[in-house]
Amino acid sequence: MQFTLLTVTFLTSLASARDFTLYDDANWKGAAHTETRWDDNACWNLNGKGDQASSVGGRLGCTTFFRERDCTGASWDNWGDAATVPSFLNDHIWSFRNSDKCCDNDGRALCLATCTSGCAVLGNGAPACIGNCRPFCKEAYHCISG
Repeated sequence: MQFTLLTVTFLTSLASARDFTLYDDANWKGAAHTETRWDDNACWNLNGKGDQASSVGGRLGCTTFFRERDCTGASWDNWGDAATVPSFLNDHIWSFRNSDKCCDNDGRALCLATCTSGCAVLGNGAPACIGNCRPFCKEAYHCISG
C-alpha cells in the first residue's frame, strides 16, 4: 500500500505544471514563445508575447486563453496541440490560466480510485494506471493531479 501511495504521489507531481508554445504562424510555424506555469488557476499576462500567436503546441494540461489582459474578455479552452487558434484570438492572446477545467471530475475520481486500489495493487503499475485515466480526461496525467 505504501508503494501504491508513493506511485500516485509521484505521478501527481508530474502533472502539476503545463508547458505550451505559442507560434506566430498556423501549423506550428514561425517564431515561438514557450510558457511553463502551474495548474493552479492563476492568471498570467503574456505582456505582448501572444501578439502574433496563430497556433499552440502543448501535449499536457488545459489552458484557457483570453483576448484581454488579466484573464478577461473572450476566451478559449485549449488542451493539446492546435494548428490554429479561434479567429478572435489570432494575433491577440493577452493572458492565460492553467487549470483542470478540461478534466471530467467524476471521471478523475474514478481514475484515482482505480489507481490506488486497482491497477497498482494488482501489480500492473503506473503505465496501466495511467491507461485507465485516458477515457476520463483530455490527457492522462492530469486526471491524477489535485
